[in-house]
Amino acid sequence: MDKMVLKAQDLEFGFGPDPVLKGVSLEVQEGTVCAVVGPNGSGKSTLLRTISGYLTPRKGYVEVAGVNVHQAPFSLRSRLVTYCGDDGAPSFAFSVKETVLLGRYAGSHEDPSVDLAAAEQAMRAVDVWKLKDRAITELSSGERQRVYLARAICQDPEVFLLDEPTAHLDMSYEIMVMETVGRMASSGKTFLMVVHDLNLALRYASKVVCMKNGKIVWTAAPDEVTAEMVRAVYGVEALVLKHDTLGTPMIIPVSRSDDGR
Repeated sequence: MDKMVLKAQDLEFGFGPDPVLKGVSLEVQEGTVCAVVGPNGSGKSTLLRTISGYLTPRKGYVEVAGVNVHQAPFSLRSRLVTYCGDDGAPSFAFSVKETVLLGRYAGSHEDPSVDLAAAEQAMRAVDVWKLKDRAITELSSGERQRVYLARAICQDPEVFLLDEPTAHLDMSYEIMVMETVGRMASSGKTFLMVVHDLNLALRYASKVVCMKNGKIVWTAAPDEVTAEMVRAVYGVEALVLKHDTLGTPMIIPVSRSDDGR
């Protein structure tokens, strides 16, 4: 039986009186990639931030490896889970190497040589080692995105929460990042990630969770996703085909459906 490493139960969260998350529950097994998809404003990023411990739910709880994330001290939480999203424009001109090493400080690692080796390995994994001495303020959005991912890898938690990890990336780096995620999952790491590109989700994830209006409306394996499921959430008529070479499902949007969303 697959080992469950992440459990979110009946999560409710809101920035005001109206909830953004409405009773969201999900489980993610160890060594798997779970993609969260859905329209803009459906609560995907809020879900990841709540699971990470950055946001505190009004109701419900989150456990990683059996530990309640919102009750864990920061040092322990940092070893359990990391959130990697769009940090926006950096405020300080840290070097890329310094930025990545911040991932080690979060988990209170003690041996500098181990930290430096982990940072180099993480930077090489997403091809930013060549930028290690550059100030992060000098980088493009896509380069910064890979630096933030390297920082998360350097932290080395049980669960990675990646909020649009391929945002700002060109096609080559999209593939590189997703293949890196796949390799790490094969070695036992666990990923819950927001993905806007349904085809990337279907190709690289083992499970797809779809949100709309603050709720999970369906959960499926990639080969279980149908055109009707896409239409119900996105208001789009689409073809769902099997890629001849890859053997994975592929979605081709055709038109907006008559009733929109």
